[in-house]
Amino acid sequence: MKITFLKNTILTLLLFISATTYSLAQDWIVGGGVGLAAYAGDVSPLPHPLDYRVGVKGFAKYKINNFFHWRTDLHVAWNTGSDSRWDKQLHKTRQASFENVMINAATGFEYNFLGFRQKKNKRDSFTPYFFMELGAGVFPIIQTTTTNPPSLPWAVTLPFGVGFKKRISTHWDFGMELSITKPLWSDTTDTIYRDEDPNVPINERLTFPTWRDNYYFLGFTWSYNIINVNCPKSPRLN
Repeated sequence: MKITFLKNTILTLLLFISATTYSLAQDWIVGGGVGLAAYAGDVSPLPHPLDYRVGVKGFAKYKINNFFHWRTDLHVAWNTGSDSRWDKQLHKTRQASFENVMINAATGFEYNFLGFRQKKNKRDSFTPYFFMELGAGVFPIIQTTTTNPPSLPWAVTLPFGVGFKKRISTHWDFGMELSITKPLWSDTTDTIYRDEDPNVPINERLTFPTWRDNYYFLGFTWSYNIINVNCPKSPRLN
């Protein structure tokens, strides 16, 4: 009697764990993207085509429902900017340039404008989306014309953007994404910033205070939905 009760208890526990694992597995999405990285700020008022570089992303998303996802990103991008691309007098006088790498981790929400992957029909196989996150990034310097740049620029960041995604198979989605990563409360990530120290060269004190740093990404994304195609088998209770 006790043995039968213990056996049934163990099998019931295994069934619960199996069902829970199955449910949770359907709630996760992992993926990544690759594309163009661009910069705008003190050196470049707008992203310049000659300064486009490469950027990559990796992400994991927790599916709250078909409209809301909670996402966490790791974004790495190569960035550069140069006064030589522009004809304004400030750029000609200053002749500043920089090159850095952005390594940014962030987490936040993603909103699908259409119910995505609710059913197996064409109406829910495509959706545009919007996302916004809060994160932190470091910006290791490769090259700069600044005399005494920060040893390792860093900032709290606000990544946000839009995109679209299309279901292409049971597990896979394909899409495109445009995002902006905006450093908050910092203008030193490009090492070109207003320095009031009288000992620095005059050209390093020439900036537009309103031209804050922004880092752009435009690329393709691939997502893998962790789902089980077959329903879990229920252990037989004797």
